Amino acid sequence: MTKTNEELVNERLGKTIARRRKAAGFTQDEVAERLDIGKESLSRLERGIAGASVYRLFELADLFECGVDAFLIEGSRRVTEQVDLIDRFIKGLSTADRQLIVQIVERLARRLREDGRKGRAEEEGPGYWFE
Repeated sequence: MTKTNEELVNERLGKTIARRRKAAGFTQDEVAERLDIGKESLSRLERGIAGASVYRLFELADLFECGVDAFLIEGSRRVTEQVDLIDRFIKGLSTADRQLIVQIVERLARRLREDGRKGRAEEEGPGYWFE
């Protein structure tokens, strides 16, 4: 059974919520308590079974001390948003470290092209936003 775009978005958003929660050092129980929801409701959000409302995203952003846009950008397949995300990751690194990252990305991209992994089927699979 093929997943709908909404299901794919919810799945990716849920993974981002879970990743952000763990990075902030919270357990599911702690987040559920702070949001005044059941642990199962949070679990359903993180697994992508249920979608998060805009209001809920704002609550999560406040709790995890990030912008609401972080939840949307991290799962995007739009090149400009991916560039913005990488920019956030490398901010504060030295020039030498940033150059190293650029070299690694360049080599990886070249390798993936050589391996013939430029097919749209992988790009459009679960875990990517639709355009």
